[in-house]
Amino acid sequence: MSLSTADLERIIRTVWSTQLGLDLSPTNASGLAAALRGGDTVLVNVYFVGDFNGRLEQRCSRHVSLSAAAAAFAASGQVVGTSDVRDTAAEMAHMTAGNLKSVLPGRCEVSNLEPSAPVEDERVIAVAGFTFEGEPLAVEVIQSSESPITDR
Repeated sequence: MSLSTADLERIIRTVWSTQLGLDLSPTNASGLAAALRGGDTVLVNVYFVGDFNGRLEQRCSRHVSLSAAAAAFAASGQVVGTSDVRDTAAEMAHMTAGNLKSVLPGRCEVSNLEPSAPVEDERVIAVAGFTFEGEPLAVEVIQSSESPITDR
C-alpha cells in the first residue's frame, strides 16, 4: 500500500486551504475518529472501486462543517442553510478522495453510490486528524477486500 498518513494529511490540508481558505491544524488522530462517532458530527463516506476498493470516511464537528459552508458560500452572500453544511462537507470529502486516487495503487474510481450491502473484511490503512478553531476533523481511508459497490 502506497498511501501514508503524511500523504493523507498533505492532501487534506491542501484541499481545505485551496478550496476554502481554512487552515487545519494537524493533531494526534489516535482516538479522534472514535471520539467523533458519538457527538454532533457530520459524516461523509466516499467509495473507491477498481484496483483499490474501499472508502474515505470523513467525520467532523458541526462547527467545522458550518465554518466550511460559510467559507464556501461567503463570496455569493448566501445565508448558510443545513443542506449547504452537508453539501460542503460532502464536496470536501469528494475532492479529497479525487486527489487520493493519485497515491492509491492501480486505477480506481470515486463513486457516489452507496453500497447495496455491508462490506466485510475492511481495514483502516491511514488516518489523519485535524482541528479547526479547536474543533475536530478526522479522515480515515479504509480498504476492503471486495468492491463496496456491486451495481454501477
